Amino acid sequence: MDDLLTAGRLCMSPAGAHLTSADTDLGELFYLSSTTGFPIRGGIPIIAPAFADLLPNQPRHGFARTSDWRVTTDGRGFSATLVNEGLHFDLAVQELSEGVRLSLSLSVRNESGSPRTVQLGFHPYFRVGHVEKVSVHGLEGVDAVDRVSAAASAQEGAVTVTGPYDRIFRASRTAVIDDPELGRRITVTAEGADSTVVWNPGAEAAASMADVGAGEWADFLCVEPALLGADLQGIELADGASRELAMTVTVEKL
Repeated sequence: MDDLLTAGRLCMSPAGAHLTSADTDLGELFYLSSTTGFPIRGGIPIIAPAFADLLPNQPRHGFARTSDWRVTTDGRGFSATLVNEGLHFDLAVQELSEGVRLSLSLSVRNESGSPRTVQLGFHPYFRVGHVEKVSVHGLEGVDAVDRVSAAASAQEGAVTVTGPYDRIFRASRTAVIDDPELGRRITVTAEGADSTVVWNPGAEAAASMADVGAGEWADFLCVEPALLGADLQGIELADGASRELAMTVTVEKL
């Protein structure tokens, strides 16, 4: 990551248009693994045009996070573009106020000459004091698919993590992460999303992940706005059509 670009209190790698750092008055917003390679583990990976392994014939999480984007900066944020397989991506990242509000917008336009099935997502690794001591509010009552157990159920109460956690909540809601150890509250608001994904690998799985430092599984929680489509099978984008996914992150004292 020797080619990191800076804009205000933000850092981005052109590889994947990957935001790696956002320094706020309440501390660094994102986790970045001490042992990361490439793709980068931490920050905000850009997920497109497929999420995880939900779409066939696509690399896991799509090609956007492993592609070289054209990135420019105005000193306060970043603009990035990528054209691949007839899909045109535009990303805008902006610090909105004194390091406590951050906005991202990702758009895709299909110019491939035929319909395309796509998914979009932001995959932020929010730094926390200890993942098992935080709670996520705002997803109560939302139907969720548990990718660990393959069960489906409605969320009861706040989301808490006590082991491997990987759930796709089938609605877009404002999610609030309360972190008593760091004494802060992170609010994640999305536009253009139809799902919210919450993920942490847990201690056992993380121990086998070379790009997660020892014990660092406890240092982050991913709360991810995503556009995944009906039955998680993506959305069809007609030739010439476009879609946009946006996320705003606010951090304040708890």
